[in-house]
Parts: sequence; C-alpha cells; structure tokens
Amino acid sequence: MPTIGAAVSVEVKDRFDVAASERRTTASRLAAGLIGEFLRRQAVNPSDAVGIGLEHVGVDSQLVGSRTEQVFVRLDPYHFDVLGRLAAERNWYRGTYLANLFQAHAGRRPVLCEPEINAVRQVARQLADMGRNINQIAKKLNASGERRDFALAADFDVIRMLIDLETTTVKDLIKANMRGWGVDDGQE
Repeated sequence: MPTIGAAVSVEVKDRFDVAASERRTTASRLAAGLIGEFLRRQAVNPSDAVGIGLEHVGVDSQLVGSRTEQVFVRLDPYHFDVLGRLAAERNWYRGTYLANLFQAHAGRRPVLCEPEINAVRQVARQLADMGRNINQIAKKLNASGERRDFALAADFDVIRMLIDLETTTVKDLIKANMRGWGVDDGQE
C-alpha cells in the first residue's frame, strides 16, 4: 500500500499521536482518514470522490469483498516484546504479524514474508531459465535432421534431477513456512 510521509516537529507528532490514541486508532489511520476527507471535499465531480476513504490494512480483504475490521489485543510486556521480535524478523508491524498468523491458521495457506517471496521468485526464474534452455535445445534438434543423435547424448536424467531439486526447494520452503506459523499443511 502506498504511503505519504510528512516532516513535523516532535510536539506536533506527539499531539497527533495523542489525538489518534483518544480516537482508539493509530496516527497513520487517522492521517489517512484526514487525507481521504480532504480529497472528498476537493472533488469537483461527485463520482471523483467514490473510492476515496480510510482503508484498513488487511490480509486478503478481497476474499470477503469488504473492508477489514480491526481487533485490539492486550498482551503482557513479555509477549508484546516477543511479538515485536517475531514481526521484526519478517520486517512487519506487530498487527500485520498477528493478522498473517491468523490467516495462516484459518486458511491453512502459507503467508510469505519478503525474503521468502524473493526465494520463490528466484526458484521460479531458475525453472523458467531451464525451460527456455530445453526449448532451445528442442528447436535446434528439430531444425537439424542430421543432429538427431545429439538428443541421445543429452543427459535428460540430469535435467530432470535439476528440475526436481528446484521443485523440492519450493515445497520445503512452503512446509517450513507453515511449520513456522504452527500450522500442519496436511501434506507430506
């Protein structure tokens, strides 16, 4: 989700944080609401104002087709610190971590953080590269009738082993992700 930042004095930030706290929300959500209200008032056309508003940051909100809801959870200081550490490991906010934890349990699907997503992307690129190489080999073999014996020389077992290795890497990543959330993915 895109963000907008503003440089303000410490006093203004503190006062804004207090105002947000009094409204039982975060400073970010309060600022988003103010920006949305400003844009609604500036809209020349009433249709321009449609879709401008305070959206809750959530996980898979399109699954339910409506805005997400917010839940307040009280934790003792120890568990609050542990939650902060776990969230920081994934470069998430505490609330994002809790929402993703619930999603992993409720949906029994993996929830990937940025390093895990990058690992999957890397494996996908490697598999795509292998596929392109195999296509190039096949085209050359089909174009040259005299080189059909090269197909016999190619070690397709090695190619199959490399593809299986990459596939296993992805499966292991997903299983480790699910175990990390404390969810049994039901597949072995």
